[in-house]
Amino acid sequence: MATMEKQKDNEFEQINLEKLKEEKKISEDKLKLIEASIKGLKVSEEELKSTKPIVREEARLELTEDTKIRLIKEFEQSLPDWVNKPWMYVTPKKANQVESWLDSWSSVMLDYTKRFVIHIVNVNSLRETYPFSNKKIKKELTIDQIRDIIDFLETKGFALWINDRTKFFEKLLAKILGKPLTKKIRAKIEWKTKEEFAEDLLKWMIETGRVVEVHSLYDLTRYEQPWSSLPSDDLINVCNLLVEKGSARWLNREKTIIAFEATKVF
Repeated sequence: MATMEKQKDNEFEQINLEKLKEEKKISEDKLKLIEASIKGLKVSEEELKSTKPIVREEARLELTEDTKIRLIKEFEQSLPDWVNKPWMYVTPKKANQVESWLDSWSSVMLDYTKRFVIHIVNVNSLRETYPFSNKKIKKELTIDQIRDIIDFLETKGFALWINDRTKFFEKLLAKILGKPLTKKIRAKIEWKTKEEFAEDLLKWMIETGRVVEVHSLYDLTRYEQPWSSLPSDDLINVCNLLVEKGSARWLNREKTIIAFEATKVF
């Protein structure tokens, strides 16, 4: 453990602050935090606060009203005709039909979250959203049906329940009982892989010229890009992917300040 800590220390000790200032645009606040890491100084939570990512209850991109109107129109035009068929709001009884029904609805949910750049959904909100709630034909999916659709997405690797993370013994008890101990309310919908988000992030940095700047995680959450509204742990994982590929580098021990490299494309 001591050897590993020493390697981590060396990683930041090797940062050439003067060279960094020549190559990158960097604020004084970030410089102080980077310098603290180089010197091995402890940084308080208050000092780090301005560099930490924004935590959102429902991770989604803030859209203008005009954009919302346009996206709603495009989304509704893209929907299959069956969303206006009453029978599609009833779960089939035959097993082979259930999977087809789940597959159809899960495709709609993936498209909905991708178009509106939503990373975390709330089952209660979805139940009030078209086409999951269809006022035209006075039909809507139940909470349990929506959960079943998200469960189906989870089996395909496209979703993950957020409030269903329990300790080992709780998971074991849930398995014995045959039902979860916690209510499934919020879930991540992963309509794009972290690798794809990493590519998008680096591409945006290069194309906008911001690759010459040093960024904090807070900065990344303010850029109004699809990856900006990712849950904070996912955004950090995306950055870690770029670091592993040599396309980025953490500049402080707490991993809240990062620099990207245009010469090392992901």
